[in-house]
Amino acid sequence: MPNITYEEVPYFVDGEKSAKAGLIVLQEWWGLNEQIKKKTTEFAHAVGALAIAPDLYRGKVTTKEDEANHEMSHLNWDQAYNDIRNAVKYLRSQGVQKVGIMGFCLGGALTLGSAIKVEGIDAASVFYGIPGDADPKNVHIPVQYHFGDKDATEGFADKKTACKFKEGLKAAGKDISEFHQYPEANHAFMNEEELAYPYKPEIAKVARDRTVAFFKKHLL
Repeated sequence: MPNITYEEVPYFVDGEKSAKAGLIVLQEWWGLNEQIKKKTTEFAHAVGALAIAPDLYRGKVTTKEDEANHEMSHLNWDQAYNDIRNAVKYLRSQGVQKVGIMGFCLGGALTLGSAIKVEGIDAASVFYGIPGDADPKNVHIPVQYHFGDKDATEGFADKKTACKFKEGLKAAGKDISEFHQYPEANHAFMNEEELAYPYKPEIAKVARDRTVAFFKKHLL
């Protein structure tokens, strides 16, 4: 399916038109590139959902780390959360009964933030990203977590940060049965096109299968 514009925001949409489940997929810091579109299509069909990926950078895509860092650091997070709210509205307007959200890196942090701040989301799968203002006590929906122990993005997705958040969840009485840490995984381990880190398909497959099973459990 082609890109659409919904309430003046560009989105990529794919999947089952009459699905009961909806899925929001959030980009890495590179922007809404072809790799994220492929992931949107992949998870839409694997779950049996109508999936939508908001273009948080409004058409800007890059392959250069300095440009990606600039776009991420200048992102208006309130606007991004509003884009996600509009994605929820779109999915509901198409007859979707339950909505899941997932994202990677920047998108992972926004996924966790959305699980806390955005109404109408029923389940979330977070890949290597924790926003600084995320309080474990405020997680009230089913959330799945994926972090690589070799991740070096300090204060964002490294092992120390992941473990601290996990302990916070545990202390708050939250379910941690879906908190997954991968000893041999680095940052961006789900991105088969990422050049900075070695892609290990066996790890990505485990995380993918867990995510699909998680969403089927909570959305279908």
